[in-house]
Amino acid sequence: MPVTTTLLFLRHGKVDNPKGVLYGRLPGFRLSKTGRDQVIKSAKLLKNLKVSAVYSSPLLRARQTASIIGKWLNLKPRISSQLTEVKIIYQGMPLDLFKKNIQFHLYEPQNIKKGQESIAEISSRMLKFVKFIKKRHPGKTVLAVSHGDPIAITKAVINNKKFTWEYKKRNYLSTGKFLTLILR
Repeated sequence: MPVTTTLLFLRHGKVDNPKGVLYGRLPGFRLSKTGRDQVIKSAKLLKNLKVSAVYSSPLLRARQTASIIGKWLNLKPRISSQLTEVKIIYQGMPLDLFKKNIQFHLYEPQNIKKGQESIAEISSRMLKFVKFIKKRHPGKTVLAVSHGDPIAITKAVINNKKFTWEYKKRNYLSTGKFLTLILR
């Protein structure tokens, strides 16, 4: 009988972003009060799931999320660079302009040529993480704190779906929410 491992992907809580910029991998973007409250709400749900390990993206907002969860679950979070945010060539620009003009085309070839991380690159690193968890924590439940696009892309790949703008709109996790993957 195959061993089943449960991997919970949690999107970090809402970020304090008073200037409304596309923060991507920029340093210093921390959780807002709303974000901390979202994470505490999720922590209360996770407490009943017998989580045995917590992993986090190295970015501040994710580390803060994992730290809050870790305190609730009495677990020390571990950092994995594979869980980090997408390398976005437009980081730092006004978020409203990004959403209006660019986000629909972010993963198109002209942006990849400029240094934008591709869907293939993101899915490759995220799937390496999934395989690592399956091997390292067989039969356990593990929480991984990551970011919106990497989680949505991973879900698409695991479910043999193409990651498109339409897929993203239908499958994007809200901040502080989690997705359950059963690994066999």
